[in-house]
Amino acid sequence: MRLVIVTGLSGAGKTVALHALEDLGFFAVDNLPVPLMAGFASLLMSHPDYPEAAIAIDIRNADFLSHWQSVKAQLLRMNHTVEILFLEADDATIVSRYQASRRPHPLGDGDQLLPTIADERALLDELRKEVTWLVDTTGLTPHELRARVFSCFSDYAPPPLRVHLMSFGFSKGLPVNADMVVDARFLPNPYFEPGLADLLGTDPPVQAFLENRTEVREFVDKLADLVLYLLPRYRGEGKAYFTLAVGCTGGRHRSVYVAEALQRRLTDAGYEPRVGHRDAQGA
Repeated sequence: MRLVIVTGLSGAGKTVALHALEDLGFFAVDNLPVPLMAGFASLLMSHPDYPEAAIAIDIRNADFLSHWQSVKAQLLRMNHTVEILFLEADDATIVSRYQASRRPHPLGDGDQLLPTIADERALLDELRKEVTWLVDTTGLTPHELRARVFSCFSDYAPPPLRVHLMSFGFSKGLPVNADMVVDARFLPNPYFEPGLADLLGTDPPVQAFLENRTEVREFVDKLADLVLYLLPRYRGEGKAYFTLAVGCTGGRHRSVYVAEALQRRLTDAGYEPRVGHRDAQGA
């Protein structure tokens, strides 16, 4: 089994790095006691779905340094691959992050932060000499750190961007979880056509009505072009998911149709978008 130990200075970004490895397919565990590692690895070995694991450990773990060498030797005897991803940053960055989070350092009080950071560096110095990857997170945003971790593990395919398309009705309020909101209320409204008011945007008569309108076809084409332009750039920036909400007045006709049409276009382009209709009961 491949075991990646995520460690380093408190406040250097271990949580972000651990989540990045989890997105790559690693079974991720935070702050596992070092003496339990061998048993943990053996347990995962019995599950073929988990060929690799990422374990974040740091100075909070009282047994970390005193047991590490013996536990590492045990893991190697069990034929596990042990790699260390070590994160660090300069003192000013660590201080700034603790001030922003308002959390105490695990080794000391906030008013003695600089001496505490120096103590932690000294305690971790021997482990730092064993690292497989050393990442200085000074000046890195969480997205940039995530990308740096992906580059360290370039033998793994980056996780796909998860795309969710949603239709909704403006009369029922804006969705709270949308990254982008598009207003389709300018399109011809099937609600006012005989026999269509009680149908949905997924019903063939409504679809035929909208597909026969030039402005509808042009709108879907231009919206699809915009989204297909944005998605690879969002993924390159480290975004894990993207939610596009398309709204019309009631959320039953035009927005439903556009979301469904856009799903087909994105699927043809190689994406796997999910689609949901918040306000179209029965859609």
